[in-house]
Amino acid sequence: MTSFSPSDEQHAIISAPNGPMRISAGAGTGKTTTLAHRIAHLIDDGSDPERILGVTFTNKAAAELADRVREVLADQVDPARTVEIHTYHGFAHQILAEFGPLVGVERDTQLITPTFARQLFHDAIEGGTYRFLNITWNGILDRPARLAAALADNLAEPDQLTAMAPAEPDELWETRQEIVGIVDRYEQEKRRLGVADFGDLILRANQLVSGYPDLATRIRERYDAVFLDEYQDTNPAQRELLRTLFGGGFPITAVGDADQTIYEWRGASLANFADFGEHFPLTDGSSAPTYPLTLNRRSGQEILDLANQVRRELGEVNDPLRALEGVEPAVVAVRWEGNAVEEADFIAEQVLALHEEQGVAWKEMAVLFRKNKDIEAVRGALEDHGIPVEVANLGGLLGIPEVADVFAWLRLLDDPSDEPAFIRIAMGSRYRLGMRDLKPLSQWVRHQPELGRSMIEALDQLIPPDPDQFSETDLRVDQLDERTVDALIHLHATYRQLLEAAQGVNLIELVRRILSLTGAWPEVAAMPAAARQSARLNLYRFLDLAEEWSPLEGRPSLRAFVDYLMLMVEEQTEELDTARLSGEDAVALLTVHRSKGLEWDAVFVPALYEKNFPSSSMVSDDPYKHPYMLPYELRLDRHTLPPLTADMPEKDRKDLLRQRDLDQEWRIAYVAVTRARRWLTMTGATWHGTTEVRKTEGKPSPLFDLAANLPNVVDLGRVEDAPRPETLRRSPLAGAPDPTFPNGWDGALRSTLADPKWAESQATQIGVRATYDQAVSDFQQMLFELPDEPDAIGIVGQTSTSVTSLVTYATCPKRYYWSEVDRLPRRPSSAARRGVDVHRKIELRQRGAVPFDDVTDDLYDVPETGPSDVRGAFRVFEESRFSDHAARFIEVPFEFVHGDLRIRGRIDAVYENEPGRWEIVDFKSGRPSDNPAMIVQLQAYAVAIRQGSLGPANPVEMRATFAYLGGGALTEISENVDDDWMERARDRLTEIATGIGSAAFEPAPSEACHGCDFLRFCPEGKTYVAR
Repeated sequence: MTSFSPSDEQHAIISAPNGPMRISAGAGTGKTTTLAHRIAHLIDDGSDPERILGVTFTNKAAAELADRVREVLADQVDPARTVEIHTYHGFAHQILAEFGPLVGVERDTQLITPTFARQLFHDAIEGGTYRFLNITWNGILDRPARLAAALADNLAEPDQLTAMAPAEPDELWETRQEIVGIVDRYEQEKRRLGVADFGDLILRANQLVSGYPDLATRIRERYDAVFLDEYQDTNPAQRELLRTLFGGGFPITAVGDADQTIYEWRGASLANFADFGEHFPLTDGSSAPTYPLTLNRRSGQEILDLANQVRRELGEVNDPLRALEGVEPAVVAVRWEGNAVEEADFIAEQVLALHEEQGVAWKEMAVLFRKNKDIEAVRGALEDHGIPVEVANLGGLLGIPEVADVFAWLRLLDDPSDEPAFIRIAMGSRYRLGMRDLKPLSQWVRHQPELGRSMIEALDQLIPPDPDQFSETDLRVDQLDERTVDALIHLHATYRQLLEAAQGVNLIELVRRILSLTGAWPEVAAMPAAARQSARLNLYRFLDLAEEWSPLEGRPSLRAFVDYLMLMVEEQTEELDTARLSGEDAVALLTVHRSKGLEWDAVFVPALYEKNFPSSSMVSDDPYKHPYMLPYELRLDRHTLPPLTADMPEKDRKDLLRQRDLDQEWRIAYVAVTRARRWLTMTGATWHGTTEVRKTEGKPSPLFDLAANLPNVVDLGRVEDAPRPETLRRSPLAGAPDPTFPNGWDGALRSTLADPKWAESQATQIGVRATYDQAVSDFQQMLFELPDEPDAIGIVGQTSTSVTSLVTYATCPKRYYWSEVDRLPRRPSSAARRGVDVHRKIELRQRGAVPFDDVTDDLYDVPETGPSDVRGAFRVFEESRFSDHAARFIEVPFEFVHGDLRIRGRIDAVYENEPGRWEIVDFKSGRPSDNPAMIVQLQAYAVAIRQGSLGPANPVEMRATFAYLGGGALTEISENVDDDWMERARDRLTEIATGIGSAAFEPAPSEACHGCDFLRFCPEGKTYVAR
């Protein structure tokens, strides 16, 4: 056994009688070492190492416990004999691997990570229809995921929740039932794929041990003692599994700290640790004893004094944390700045001083944030001061320029209409275009709707396969200079290469190709040393994240990945796992949640203003208001929850939940302050904000005041009466003084705005008036030479439109008007997106290669109106007569003129099974439509072919076929294209052209009104639907 001198508290635990016991271990009190020596003591008393089970929460914690036990037992037992150590989920998985078939979990069942689960939820959402859920919101995936997790955490099934619905459900229950429907489809998809998520492991293991008591006894008899680490983070289902196996006086030890229960929002139950003695009583039925650990081996007493004060906000403290005798004094300091930029600069200066004056390594310092939104300001300040940083939170990581560029490419590849992503790429360091460069193209595209509704889609149409042929004449935008044209050619070429790769490689390889093709690594290599190290670390972290998103069942995971990242940006959702730092010498930036279990010499906690930390939650966990929350009636720990009822006034429920939320915030604060060993600096500022400065002054938060009022606190000053800044954006040259502009360039610009003569007078004072006048003259001349806004381009009297728009007009002229003439906002169409996915798969199959053509949704297909299943539709295609025959044309674009209409489109496939006999085929991923206007699509295709739009070859005979792939079976609707049919087709197109040309846009109510995006604007449609 290694040399070890236990404290009195540790000795009491190590030598305690072998029975149920709870260890209340304060932060930094050596719980892992104590557990290891308790295990060694049991082995000394005759237990075999293999008959001792240790269970902890994360793989990292399990490895740490295993290493510590191995170290303690090094001289005591054969190294080949080891204690069995698992995570909580790993222990359940081991049980199911052995006995799982008894509860329907086969031995080859694959365990999926939360990232895979999100992908399945994405599919489950697309498989339904909704009246109450807004499925276009990025955060929608979290709603069913949260409900599914809550059900599993409380050993409940979806049908139990459905059974609770009232006979006449209100909107809350209608919405909840739609969410339950998503959960049901998610469960069905898991069963179909033969996979299980983490919640399934605990749920099915519970069903196994409770349904087969003899098996529970067999498992129990394998062990002499069980140790549970981080028990405060367990959920009710994990507790019930352990209680079924190891209750009734079995020697089980739970170690935890109730004050570090910060994961309630993901299922952790305060009741588990608080009621351990009742859940796991002694053999005589009495409550299991509790042993404290209060001697902190990490921090100085000054830091622990603040930690104890934070704990008092949660209630009476009977066991305050104490520092080891002789430990170096710690420093707790506070600083209140005028605004967030000044606060960030102060932190950077303090970090620099600790490094240079105290010799603290960069990696021994961390900045801990309550919210992701506050990371960027501090990151920018640290990098401006030449300090290497490692951002360990995804929400903060996406704000780093190098990562944001990669993210922009992923967004553009997922959605060509994502204009902010395109603009970020175009204006980035590789292409260096400005808004002035892009403005002519943007204006031109706006006047050319037939080329697509985004700039990248327009470039798809305008740049020929051989980029060397591209010129300003091709673009027909004479305001684009040669440099802009060259940049757009290269940007488009990169986009096409990456789009091809996106259809044939997994996500991690796609990200690597983005970094390679965009020259990211050479740019990083050219940075100064600190910035280079920061950029490299943060790109590696993003690569690690992408690697976790491998495809499941061959499906592309890009869209689910982008959805997840967008949610992190917009919702600042907390990440679950402890940060995995690289070990490189860099300052760590992360949220408090991700810092749990970590420690540093110096810790900074910024943004301590009112309602930020402690945070004031905008959304309460009220199950009687939010349909994705599990009603308390199904919660296993309901006796410890606020006494909410459905008939209670909402304000009363909110008041009860507010106190619960505040307690959670103080526990988060306790975790934050106990991460520091020697230096803890708490800061805040009067003015904060992200996109804009807050309208009201920020005041110090209760946490800041708590630190500021400590007897031994070091007050580093407070900026009083700070003026509200116009912006909190950092100047790139901040920190580099300019003798000409003592207040910086930003201050000089503001002075000029306030007094247009200011710059002139400054130039006179420093003797550069002639140079100044010449510069002003040159700039004015440049302004005079700027081009006027381009006129709309096109043939007078001719209207350009797509085949999709023709079908829209034939369905309802008013719908066409709101779609193409006076455009109104439309909901994103998941059905149309699924149709595009099916067409891409068919194109790949037909070509036998990855396609280069990727165009707008309306070119691929008339959008579907009903649900479709991408995988099922493609499977039907593979089994159809079309799959084994090579098409003469596949996804072939065309354009022709009919009267005053210039019509563009794209034919899915043209087959020539016999010479001269062509069959036009339009694939639909859904079921047959009863909309008579759909025939216009085939009519336009046939007219295009007869007019030679596909080349000089003309068929002897033609057929036109709709091939519906939905519903699990192929349905064909064919038309024989003879002379009479062609005459009717031309007449129909003429009729539509005349109507559009004469502005005949009267509404035509029909069944199509039910799925119309513009129904809320259309009285006639509303009347029809209400019948």
